[in-house]
Amino acid sequence: MTNARRSIAFPVAALLVVCMATVMLLGTVLTLIVILSIGGEDRLQINTSELARTLTAAVTYDADGNLTLNRLKLTRNLVKLAEAQPAYWYVIEDGRQVLTRGSQPAEARRVFEQTPREVQYSEFRYRQDNRDMLGIRSISKDGGLKIVTVGGIVLSNWETVLVALVPGPPAGLVTLLSLILVATTSIAIVIVRGTIASPVQRVVRSAAQIDGLPNGRRISDADTPSELKPMVAAFNTALTRIDAAFTAQRSFLANAAHELRTPLTKMRLKVEQVPHGELRDGLIHDTTRLGSIVTTLLQLARLSGQSLTFTETDLAAVARVVASDQVPMALKQDIEIELRAPAGPVPTFGSEAAIRVALENLILNAVRHANGTKLIVVEVLPSAEIRVIDHGTGIPADERGNVLQPFVRGKRSTGEGTGLGLAIVGQIMDAHGGTVLLAETSGGGLTVRLLFPAAASNAPASTVSNNSRLENPRDTATLEKAGRS
Repeated sequence: MTNARRSIAFPVAALLVVCMATVMLLGTVLTLIVILSIGGEDRLQINTSELARTLTAAVTYDADGNLTLNRLKLTRNLVKLAEAQPAYWYVIEDGRQVLTRGSQPAEARRVFEQTPREVQYSEFRYRQDNRDMLGIRSISKDGGLKIVTVGGIVLSNWETVLVALVPGPPAGLVTLLSLILVATTSIAIVIVRGTIASPVQRVVRSAAQIDGLPNGRRISDADTPSELKPMVAAFNTALTRIDAAFTAQRSFLANAAHELRTPLTKMRLKVEQVPHGELRDGLIHDTTRLGSIVTTLLQLARLSGQSLTFTETDLAAVARVVASDQVPMALKQDIEIELRAPAGPVPTFGSEAAIRVALENLILNAVRHANGTKLIVVEVLPSAEIRVIDHGTGIPADERGNVLQPFVRGKRSTGEGTGLGLAIVGQIMDAHGGTVLLAETSGGGLTVRLLFPAAASNAPASTVSNNSRLENPRDTATLEKAGRS
């Protein structure tokens, strides 16, 4: 019931049903007024004629072929009221058999006997017990000859109203109005709800396509009903304001990081001139860490809200390039990088530059937390998955969900990471519609799995693995690396 009260369609449907019920009530009152305004002779003619039709419809034959009436068709109030009157009579013939009830007045019988059978409907008025009576003869040839002569009924005003409102099965004014009310209720619940829900659903689908990028998608008001346009306009205005605030923050972050890089570089050059010793080593360590933080912030600012250009990208090729670029850095730490990739391409639909940033961060993170291990494995699977496997300290299972958040570092972390690297990886995978999974490496350590959606044209790739270690790094400049958690 709570959901119904909160629904837009429910009060509209309820109002429609109430209005329909009111209209039907007024129609019933008007019908009663019309019935009561009809003169006595007209009511007598209407009631007797209706009784003749009811008897004609009930004429049938029993199993022995005898003429009879189907009592199931004589359940109407009109028949019951007629049978309660002592002057009620009828004569039913089929040309061979006669079925009678009561006493047909002699003058009525004489008049109808003199009326040719070619006349299918005839009336005769007479007086009986100081009351005006009406006799009606109707001839029907549907399903055989049926001659029904009936008379001797006089209904009061309220009896006529009762017959009109509640005539009994199969139909009557009340029954008809009840059916109309039920049908109206059903239509109101289904159609009104659908009519209201349809434009709302269009707005919802349009809102679901909002990408959150600066000057990105907005809710379209092309097919929006006029009642919803103010809401859509207000929502789009709010998005524009949010975009403006977010753009200002992102610009500030990017500008601050960019401006800090130059003085940090100068500081590093000056520190290099300090004589060797504990102070020099500490200053170099601190400036390196500051440079890593600034570079990571600049990288995060560039990725935040940026519309990436997606093309079909070969994950195996990207992994080869990134792993080769990272070998010199790893060798300085006495660590080897092993690449395992299919011989053929592993396509996905994404941004090659962003995927490279994610993979570079994962390799750098593995090197920083290797803790004396000598090997890091970069594995590319034909199912559009990249794995970076190390045998370092790893991350406990209860912390893996949090380390993907900015500035969160694992409790076992002993390095100088910024706590932003895995957050950037998660952001990149979200932009690709992919998933980041953290698992424990067999024998200890961390395995990071990047699950990309396979490209639509992805053909079965060869499963031949390239297990050769990259002993000869490519002579290319490495990209700046972001700090890891």
